[in-house]
Amino acid sequence: MSRNPLVCGLLLLMLMVGPVSAQQTIPPDTITTVFDSDTIPGMGAVGGVTVDRLQYVYVADFRNRVWRYSPGGKVELFADGLYGASGNAIGPQGELYQSSFHGNYISRIARDGASEVYVDVGLNGPVGIAVGDAGELYVVNCNGNGVAVVRPNREVRPLVSGPLFACPNGITRDDRGNLFVVNFSNTQVIRVTTEGQATPFADIPGAGGNGHITFARGGFYVTKFRGNQVFRVERDGSYYVVAGTGEQGQSDGPATAAMLSQPNGIAASPSGQELWVNELIAGNGVGGGPARSVLRRIRLVSLADVVIATHPGDGSAARAYRAYRAARPKEETAASAIAVGYQFLQTRRIQDALAIFRLNATDHPDDPTSQYQLGEAFRFTGQADQAAAQYEKTLRLDPQHPLAGERLKAVKGG
Repeated sequence: MSRNPLVCGLLLLMLMVGPVSAQQTIPPDTITTVFDSDTIPGMGAVGGVTVDRLQYVYVADFRNRVWRYSPGGKVELFADGLYGASGNAIGPQGELYQSSFHGNYISRIARDGASEVYVDVGLNGPVGIAVGDAGELYVVNCNGNGVAVVRPNREVRPLVSGPLFACPNGITRDDRGNLFVVNFSNTQVIRVTTEGQATPFADIPGAGGNGHITFARGGFYVTKFRGNQVFRVERDGSYYVVAGTGEQGQSDGPATAAMLSQPNGIAASPSGQELWVNELIAGNGVGGGPARSVLRRIRLVSLADVVIATHPGDGSAARAYRAYRAARPKEETAASAIAVGYQFLQTRRIQDALAIFRLNATDHPDDPTSQYQLGEAFRFTGQADQAAAQYEKTLRLDPQHPLAGERLKAVKGG
């Protein structure tokens, strides 16, 4: 299960060896079962899921434990003695912050498993946790119907509460610093600013409320606990099904044809290529099997990438890029396109590199980074006038860009 992503935290564009057809297609997202708690003594119930930068997956067990799954495939008990382990998040130094729903406290657990009570006041049924840039924690309180903020000095203050919140269960931050909360008792997703202003963001209809939420690839992924599905929500509030038919059960394969069973926690891998989901299987003989006590499974949703064939100069790179943009027009691709463009430059696939940089700059006209990187591609290939034009465009978009001014002087000989 170990992976080496091309760009951490961003969409990957993978290279594929083989013949190229005139029509590029996007492969389906897939679901696989990683492990089943049948095989792990003492594991049961569901809580939150989070992934650290080293791709270790932390899975909370509402029976008061946290389990860790390593990139090599080993599952081990990471922490014990909690009190209703629910939502969790990774801190700036790789530490785990873990909510205890029944105990109304948050633990801080070091990478070696050493645990301490971090805060135990001002919380009321804490579940999901999101970490801010300064190390502050944003915590949703299911019983308190609101969000609290825990400062780095461990001071706890209410951030927002009110009728918009109905047992808020999950929370995440986007790349612009806003918070997004999902309710367990209804189908609403709520946007919350760090100043405490809450507004409705999206409504994902279906069976019952939501589970948890994570941000990746320029959008949000939400589990529907009672609806047995995972949805992607775009920045404009629109949504579509990513995984699950809606029928409760277990089957792997193409994601929208596979079955989930009460998915709850969800976390994106550092690359954004994978979604880790835990699910609950009650003792009701789900999927035709025998009735069992509460179990839990960990499922992996692998999200499809842009696939670019390795045949240089035949236009396949541009076709693959366009195919992906057509299939997922609202999904962010800028950083990944830039990464692949540079890989082509380094392997002397100049024509393909310039095609990707041009397409990316065209598709992201207001992004100074995309315009600057096209300028860099022109400079790399000796096209000084075109490079200068791109640097000038970059500076119009971002007058404080740290490098565009220097590059402009260099290519103009100033």
